[in-house]
Order: sequence, then structure tokens, then C-alpha cells
Amino acid sequence: ELTRWSGVVVVEILGAAGVRTGVLSRVYGLGEVVGDALVNHPDVAGVSFTGSTEIGKLIYARTAALKKKCQCEMGGKNPVVVMDDADLEMAAAGTAMGAFGSTGQRCTATSRAIVHASVYDAFVERVTALAGAMQAGDGMDPSSGMGPSVDEAQLNTVLRYMAIAKEEGARVTVGGERLTAGALGEGLFPAPTVLADVTRDMRVAREEIFGPVLSVIKVGSLEEALDVANDVAYGLTCSIYTRDVNQVFRFIDRVEAGMIHINSPTVGGEAQVPFGGIKETGVGEREMGPNAVDFYTEQKVIYLDYTGAARGGNLY
Repeated sequence: ELTRWSGVVVVEILGAAGVRTGVLSRVYGLGEVVGDALVNHPDVAGVSFTGSTEIGKLIYARTAALKKKCQCEMGGKNPVVVMDDADLEMAAAGTAMGAFGSTGQRCTATSRAIVHASVYDAFVERVTALAGAMQAGDGMDPSSGMGPSVDEAQLNTVLRYMAIAKEEGARVTVGGERLTAGALGEGLFPAPTVLADVTRDMRVAREEIFGPVLSVIKVGSLEEALDVANDVAYGLTCSIYTRDVNQVFRFIDRVEAGMIHINSPTVGGEAQVPFGGIKETGVGEREMGPNAVDFYTEQKVIYLDYTGAARGGNLY
């Protein structure tokens, strides 16, 4: 019955003990229609959700009422911190990869670059050049470095944030518009965009855009960088570029994020380690790694008395 609607949701149906009772399949339908049916279905014992924070909270509340397991991987506003001793070429390349790859449409995408004042201008120059050289186009074309927005509504959201940034006083060093030249005009392509002179209170520095838009914020110290990095609702992933191991461990200790990269982009993860974040980003057990085994199974504790004698006492 669910398959008559348009759209696709990939699901795996688990039984009451976490046992797989249905094959990994595609269920067609709008997320709010099919998702609601799946969450409420009595044969679904657990829900693993990836999507917006708003919807994730609704699903988590509903599964709690139904006493079903639930894990939610939600929004992000992931920062790269670039310190004064960083390898700027490496930092700019890693930031560009995280901000513009996948058109910024991934939860681990880099949204903010928090850069020490002494290297701020040099970093902006480098990341602007990389964004300007990014080749947008058909994802099946090996020469394309960035594809389109997933749909027109998402493109309009990205364009709206570009306009908001200009209204708030950010300086657009590259991009800031829709790409319309040639064949790109037939698609939904936002330009890779770098916003300089962004302040921590601007909307583009605080809200998830889910597009190829990088906000660059100037700071004067690691302490200020940490304060800015933590001053958002989300806490999925982050990165720091520095040669100072003391700064690395201070950053690790104080940054509010579930995943931390050192001298590498915010994107990427490996299946053998947990994936997820804190604050408005995640709730429930983490995905992947040993946490996945815990989520998709129920423990059974077995007491086996092999002595054949009645147990004495009432303490075990």
C-alpha cells in the first residue's frame, strides 16, 4: 500500500528483538507520509533517522511514546578553525573540499571557517581562488567538482541565505548567485560562495544552509575561536588546522562536537567508529561502529546453573 506514493525512503524492518524481518528495500512516498506510517507501524521496532532537527525531534518524541528504539542524526553548522601557525594551503584546500563538495549538501559539510586574524586575509584569498576554480556541472562528468542542489526548493533556500548575508553586511568574495551560463542555466546550480567579514551573530554564521556557502569569521586567539565554534545550536563535526599539539588537545577538550578532525576536512568518517553529534545535532545512540551493534540488538542475560543443586540464599 505504501508503494503507490511518489518519492523514495530506504528502510529496513526489524522485529521485536531487533531481528531483521524484512529486506532492505525502497518504500515510495513523501517523507512525512511514509515516515509517519513506518514510525507508527507495530512491526517496526527501531527507527534510525537522518534529516532535519525539527523532524528528528518529532520522531524521537513519537518513538519514545511507543517505546521504540530511536537514533537521530540531524543538523550541523560545522566549523574549521585555522590558527596562525597552520599550513594555509592545506587548510584552504580542506575547507574548500568540506564546503563545496557535494554542493554542501551533507551533514558534515563545512559551514564556517574561524580564522586567526594574522592569517585571515591570506586564507580568504586562497579559499576564494579555490571556490572560483570549482567546476560545477553534471555529476556524471569526471570534470565536474560540484553538482546541483537537490531540488528547486533547496536552491531557493541557498539563494535566500546568500541575499540575507548581503543584507547583514557580509562581503561576498566569490559566488553569491545562481549559475546560469550555458548548460548550467538548465539546472539548479548555486555558485560556490565565500562570505568574508562575517560576524558570529549573523544568520549565515548560525543557521544551517545546506548549500555551498562558507562563512569566514575572524578571531584573535584559540580561546575566542572555541567560543565562536561552540556558539551555535549544533555539534556534529569540526576541524582545526595547527602545528601546535598543545592547541590541538585544548581544542579537543573544549570543542562541543561529536567528531573532531585534526589538520583534515570536517567531512568523512569510517565505518568502524561511531558517527554522530551532540546538542541539536544528535540524540540516541551513535551510528556505525560498535554502537550500531548495540542499537540493532537487544541483550539477553542467561543464568545457567550446571550444579544440579538448589541455589541457597537470596542474593545473586
